[in-house]
Amino acid sequence: MNDVYITATGRFLPGDPITNDEIEEYIGKAGRASSDLKDQILQNSGIKTRHYAIDKNQETVYSNAALAAAAVRDAVERAGVSAEQVEMLAAATTLPDLMGPGHASMVHGELDYPPMEIVTAHGICSSGMMALKNAYLQVKVGEKATAVAVASELASRGFKHTRYEEMNALTEDGSLPMETAFLRYMLSDGAGAAVVSDTPASDRISLRVDWISLTSYANTEKACMYFGSNKNTIDKAWADYPNATAAARDGALVARQKLSLLPHLVRVGIDEYERLAVAGKFDPDKVTWFPAHYSSERMKTMLTGELRRRGVSAGRPEAWYSNLTRVGNIGSASIYVIVDEMLRENLIRPGDTLLCMVPESGRFAISFMHLTAVAPSESAAKETA
Repeated sequence: MNDVYITATGRFLPGDPITNDEIEEYIGKAGRASSDLKDQILQNSGIKTRHYAIDKNQETVYSNAALAAAAVRDAVERAGVSAEQVEMLAAATTLPDLMGPGHASMVHGELDYPPMEIVTAHGICSSGMMALKNAYLQVKVGEKATAVAVASELASRGFKHTRYEEMNALTEDGSLPMETAFLRYMLSDGAGAAVVSDTPASDRISLRVDWISLTSYANTEKACMYFGSNKNTIDKAWADYPNATAAARDGALVARQKLSLLPHLVRVGIDEYERLAVAGKFDPDKVTWFPAHYSSERMKTMLTGELRRRGVSAGRPEAWYSNLTRVGNIGSASIYVIVDEMLRENLIRPGDTLLCMVPESGRFAISFMHLTAVAPSESAAKETA
């Protein structure tokens, strides 16, 4: 089995950062009390700025595939490899541009890279880790020497105020239900990518992928974050309506978050953290960094608080790293952009260990990835000299 390294990362955040006060200039107002809900949601989340791939006319500036392709090009260029050397593309997203073909097909076409193996990972936040694990395993077993994993999200076009005009399920004062308004002000757009190789880079730090763990707890609860139904079951999905208009009126075409279930995500996330620690997969006190994708600063407080309550070490408080407040919640792309920022800012040193955490509220999936930073490879440097 080969050692596997992330030799470069890339990202694409569309447009300039958008402040909280500017949000409704892009997605508009939906419901009479939407601004009050916005302030409440954003205060809890801690998000100050985010990026949108739509403009103030609510026109799409970048497709989801274009976001992903831009991040891939950035990563591949920084890795110093050619398009011909990329043997596999694993692409993840929550809502692709098309229901078919698969997202990876559309990203590959956008890139116009030579023929290669592709895989589409579909889900919510965990889909980015699914794509990365697929690339990791291909390189691990020697099937590929170089692969690229990418995750991208284009949430904003689903939150345009016109999407809500036909909804019948408004509250008595004409505002959106909180479970519908919540995601509208939480999610943003962007993409992140990673080049995965069997050889570390010769001129910069690489991140050795020690292991990736993906665990679903869907058997424990119904869906918490969902699209395509007006309730968190599949008793009547969007395609079961006679037409799209009927589905829109019933609120089946907007994103929802069952807020009452979120504490369950914290519990299963810490259960999985404890399980892996007890199994000897990592020692919390020896981890240098905990890059973590969480949906809000409040969620971070809940996670670390639950660890303390259980008497489980969470390392140094300052070791937990996120850029949520600056780039927003980019779903499946978040962990890529977090690690990319840490590398760009030179926060990671040779010998550092990273435990990346991605909890998904969709129907409760928890992902962890353990990385070790390695110095530039002397053997690789000689080969390229």
